[in-house]
Amino acid sequence: MGESHSLDPRLLYQLHIILDSGSLSAAADFLSVSQPTLSRNVSLLEAHVGRPLMVRGRHGVTPTEAGIRLAEQGRKIGSDLKQADEILNALQNDSPQTVRFGMGPLIAQALMNEFVSQEFADEKAPPLHLEVATARDLVARLIHGRLDFAVMVTPPDMKVEHLSCIPIAREHIGLFAGPKFRITGALLEDQAALRAARWLGIDAAYAATSSHDNMLKRIGLPNIPPSIQFNMDAIALIRVLSTSDALAFLPAKISRLMFDDSDVSEIPLGDYVEPRQISIWHQADANLYPTLEGVIRRCRAFLNSAFRTEAPVGSE
Repeated sequence: MGESHSLDPRLLYQLHIILDSGSLSAAADFLSVSQPTLSRNVSLLEAHVGRPLMVRGRHGVTPTEAGIRLAEQGRKIGSDLKQADEILNALQNDSPQTVRFGMGPLIAQALMNEFVSQEFADEKAPPLHLEVATARDLVARLIHGRLDFAVMVTPPDMKVEHLSCIPIAREHIGLFAGPKFRITGALLEDQAALRAARWLGIDAAYAATSSHDNMLKRIGLPNIPPSIQFNMDAIALIRVLSTSDALAFLPAKISRLMFDDSDVSEIPLGDYVEPRQISIWHQADANLYPTLEGVIRRCRAFLNSAFRTEAPVGSE
């Protein structure tokens, strides 16, 4: 029988720990193995891959590109192992299982941080593991079982196999202006003012058709790169927009909540532009787990309350 060429996932996890700690000695201490054993395992992994995964130096190790990519898989393996340990401990000790909960950065800032605070105040609530990411990443983590549920903005007709969706509120893309931007009644007809404006963008706000570039085209403008392009930092975007003359395309209902106590203004676009849906997405079998079902039920009630009390804007 020939030698097996399957990759031992433990080696990937060890690689992640080595690169995360910065040295073989520190990783060996963390993993409770000898440094020669760890070094030998790295050599086995490099032989399997056929290229070096790190460069050893006097001050520790530096990962190669291949090492970075494989270490990321090791990080995910470590996360799965930790989750398995939590489930095992919960079953053995009859304690609540940790609920893995995801959200977009704008939703987190506008709403979900308050929900998390409420859950923390309830001593009977289960432990929460929180992740903030774009809707695309959250869906991927749900599909692969790395999250139990997530609150996000998605296309209203989106369906994902093995996931269930609880619609909460209609959403769309709006245009928002900082307090120092001079708004006229016919701003959208003032192409010169719009061309001269400074724009902000945040990746997490957009779907494929509602990108910054496509939204500019909708209002008759050429491609104007944002002065600042944020990734996941909703707090920084809010701070800049709230104190500047910038413009930004953002989810309208969520942004109204974020800017409720600021002088940021919404500029009506006239139509219900780029319809979206604020929803709770969860594993299809969530009802089989009372702890998880309880958190989802409370989250749904919280979101329904938040959007029922929101004052309507424009003709929507």
